[in-house]
Amino acid sequence: MRLALTLCTALLLTACVPAGPNDAPGAMRTFRGNLVVPDPIHPGQFEVFSRPGDGGGDFWCAAAEFAENELKALPNRRIYLVTPRGPSRTRPGTTSVVFTVSPDAALLKAAAALPERNYTLGVSRPGRNFMALHGRISCRPIYTLPFDI
Repeated sequence: MRLALTLCTALLLTACVPAGPNDAPGAMRTFRGNLVVPDPIHPGQFEVFSRPGDGGGDFWCAAAEFAENELKALPNRRIYLVTPRGPSRTRPGTTSVVFTVSPDAALLKAAAALPERNYTLGVSRPGRNFMALHGRISCRPIYTLPFDI
């Protein structure tokens, strides 16, 4: 009886906990800790949320991880920058970048207008694109350095 009462109390209390950011359908937390949420209106489009200290490579890494793991994109599939780094439109008070693996004609036109020899992993120009493989290469390893070097 006591166990049943404890279980009922625990279930009631968990029902009172507000939904967290990962509770969005299809959302995932990347290996590096970025939250990535798919856009329910635009198939293939998703938003990568910033963590403190993130640079362009971190966003591309998260985008590639999501595209490969959740969207089942092949490593040679291109990922396009839709919305540059800035305030999120879906979660006020956060910073994000929007990417897609399904670019529309306007985004493809923006991509074609970009300089050909710009290989930086910036997240400031719509249309910038890389293969998922290149995004994965930008993933920084987690180093564990010994203190007795």
